[in-house]
Amino acid sequence: MKKILTATIILGVMLCAAGCSTDTAQESSSQTTTSATTEAVSTEAAVGNSINEGELKTGAYSGSSAYSEGEFSMEWNYTVFFNADGAFTLTDKAGEEKGAGTYALTDNCYTMTYSDGRTCTFVVQADGTVKITSDMPYGQASITPDMVGGITLSFIGEAVPEEDEVVDETTSDEAVATGDFSIAAGTYSASYIKESPMAGTVEYKYSADIGADTFSYSVSFDMGGTAYDGCSASGTYTVDGGKFVFTDEAGTITEGTLTADNTLVISLKSSEMAKEPYEVTFTLVDTHAETGFTLNEGTYSASYIKESPMAGTIEYKYSAEIGADTFSYSVSFDMGGTAYDGCSASGTYIVDGGKFVFADESGAVTEGTLTADNTLVISLKASDMAKEPYEVTFVIAE
Repeated sequence: MKKILTATIILGVMLCAAGCSTDTAQESSSQTTTSATTEAVSTEAAVGNSINEGELKTGAYSGSSAYSEGEFSMEWNYTVFFNADGAFTLTDKAGEEKGAGTYALTDNCYTMTYSDGRTCTFVVQADGTVKITSDMPYGQASITPDMVGGITLSFIGEAVPEEDEVVDETTSDEAVATGDFSIAAGTYSASYIKESPMAGTVEYKYSADIGADTFSYSVSFDMGGTAYDGCSASGTYTVDGGKFVFTDEAGTITEGTLTADNTLVISLKSSEMAKEPYEVTFTLVDTHAETGFTLNEGTYSASYIKESPMAGTIEYKYSAEIGADTFSYSVSFDMGGTAYDGCSASGTYIVDGGKFVFADESGAVTEGTLTADNTLVISLKASDMAKEPYEVTFVIAE
């Protein structure tokens, strides 16, 4: 009950004055945690100088905040995209939108006006960073600067395409296949490299899983030394000659082209920062070919190490029990000196050549691969905090 109450206090929409030019600070006894350290932070230290000193650039600014009280802790990673037309979009690390609207210079600070009428003020400091000077609406809640030790965002690059930017599209009539090419079930990969005068070279890494009539993809990329999750979608597909027709869960249809067996050319969005989708070429990574590998019954273990700028190094420890046709797993991890239980699931499995197919109690199907005797590579969710499952390698536990 204490955790629920604490979370409600933090994430509830807190009313505060939206004035731009006050330097008055109130003493705060809140204990905050930033970069795994805990210290008392006052409103004056969190908000700082509320007078604009620098010039706001068009592009992307990112930052992070954390809060901790007792066993309860939360972390936010956010990016704000300021467009040249006066519009802004606020997203989390996974690219999910947490707010959007317009921004403008008002008196001696900037004001962001959200589409639902809420506002947030900020200034550009002399070093070019953006300093939030009021509560920052974030989804249905707000983040209060004095509770998280201040909210500061750093410029990471010209991530918002200009209106006259031309996206490279190489699809032509010559690329349209006329043969009856096939596409096998399996894991596919592709990439798109974008050169930006501000962000430098950004490689968008696409990964896709193709079934008998299902298609899903996800994107990851690195910008300014920070790893991001890009767009993702799943749905069904049909093949008509050389044409690949993908219909996602929202009903949106995207057409691609089979240019050879197990080679798909298709335009898919990489991230919310990209104005248009990029054309990529998927090729088969894993055919799940017959391998002859065996999987003995017993206890297996695996781990996934995640580096977080706020929480540090987190090791997710996976444990699995494999029977003749049963599979179950559980996850444990430590965060901030506190042990947590992560996700778990159980069900049945079959092995088809090198393919391991796990169906849990809810009917969800997850495919893995036997890469050697008693070695299973599979993507399984670690905790409810993780948006996507992590790929781990199970071996017999010692």
